[in-house]
Amino acid sequence: MNPDPAESKKYIEIITAQAPKKKSQVCGDFFVTYRTDEATTFILADGMGTGVKANIAAVMNSSRLAELLRLGFTLREACKKMVDTLHEARTSNIPFAAFSVCRILNSGHATIISYEMPSPILLSRHFATYLPQQRFFPMGLEIISEVNCVLEYGDGIILFSDGVSQAGMGRQYRMGWGVQNVSYFIDGLLAQHTDIKEIPARILKKVKDISITDYGDDTSCALLLCRESNVLNILTGPPFKKTDDDRVVKMFMEMKGRKVVCGSTTVEIVSKSLKVKATLKEEPQGYHKPPSYEIEGIDLATEGVITLNQVYNIIDVPPEKLGGGSPVTELARILHESDIVNFIVGTATNRAHKNIIFRQMGIFPREAIIKLLVEKLKDLGKVVSIEYV
Repeated sequence: MNPDPAESKKYIEIITAQAPKKKSQVCGDFFVTYRTDEATTFILADGMGTGVKANIAAVMNSSRLAELLRLGFTLREACKKMVDTLHEARTSNIPFAAFSVCRILNSGHATIISYEMPSPILLSRHFATYLPQQRFFPMGLEIISEVNCVLEYGDGIILFSDGVSQAGMGRQYRMGWGVQNVSYFIDGLLAQHTDIKEIPARILKKVKDISITDYGDDTSCALLLCRESNVLNILTGPPFKKTDDDRVVKMFMEMKGRKVVCGSTTVEIVSKSLKVKATLKEEPQGYHKPPSYEIEGIDLATEGVITLNQVYNIIDVPPEKLGGGSPVTELARILHESDIVNFIVGTATNRAHKNIIFRQMGIFPREAIIKLLVEKLKDLGKVVSIEYV
C-alpha cells in the first residue's frame, strides 16, 4: 500500500431515487456500482418494457457490463461487447436494455458512455448544465455516445432513465419534459439552496407531478457527487519484526484520516513509540464489551481479535440501529462513516489466539477475520486496502 500521507482522494458518493411505472410492479431500471482503488464506476440500465421482464433485462445487462469491467476490459471494449449482444436482441428473445455507464477516476476525470439513454447533466454548487452527446462512435451496427468532464469537490453528475426525460409526453410536453428542462429545474433548486443530495428525489417528485397519476414509465435518477473522502486507518497486531515497531507506528501516524488501534499489545506498542500514556477507559464487562483505551492522537483504541470478530457480526446492521456504550458498536459506526478503510496488519504470532477457547467461541484469528471483514466492507461500497507488516 505505502500510502502517501498528503494524498487526498476524491470520493464519489452515489445518491439514487427510483420508482416503478405502477406501484404494484417491480422497477424495470437497475443500478450497479463498482469501486476500485483507482475509480468508481456506476451503471444505470433501463430494461425494455416494464415490470418483471424489464427488471430481468436491466439486471442481466448491467451485471454483465460490470463483470466485463472486473475482468479487465476497457470501458469501450466492454460497451462494444454489450452493444453487439443488444443488437442481436432487437430481432431475438435476448433481454434488451439501454444503459449509461460512468467511470470517475480518483482525480475527478469522468467518462460517460451511453447507449440509447438521455444525456447526462453536470452539476456544480450553483448551476447545472446538460452535457450534449456530441461524440458518437459506431460499435458494430450500433452507435454509442461518449462524454468527458472533470469533477471538482462539490460537483456531480446526474444520470437518469427516459422515464425522466420523456415525462409528460403527449400531455404537458409534446416531446416529453426533456433534458434541457430537467437542467433548468435543477438550476431552480440550486437557486433555492436545496440540499444537493435531495435533487434525485425532487426530480422524481416533479416527474410524478408532470405524469399526474402514476409514473409514465419506470423512472430512475442518480447523483454521482464528488467530495473529499473520509479515510479510516486501522492498525492491528504487532509487526513481524520487533525492530519495525517504531517505523510502522510512524507510518500509521502520518497517514491521512481517522486512526483506530485494535489489540492490547498493539496499544502498548503505539503508546511506547509515541511516548504517551495509554489509559484503560473502562474495565471489560464480558466478551460483549471488550476493553478500550485512551491514547493521545488516536480516535479509538480497543482490544483486538474479539472486537474485530464482533464488528464483523454486526457490520450489516444499519448505524441508527446500533446500540451504544461499547467499543464494538463505536468501531462499527466509524466504519459506516468511512469511505476508504486502510488496514495495517501485524503478522507476529500471538500464541493466545491458538487457545482452544477461541475456537470454541467461534472467534477467528486476526488474519482470517480481517479478510472476512474486508469482504463485507466492500459489499457496503467501501474502498479497502490491506498492508501486512
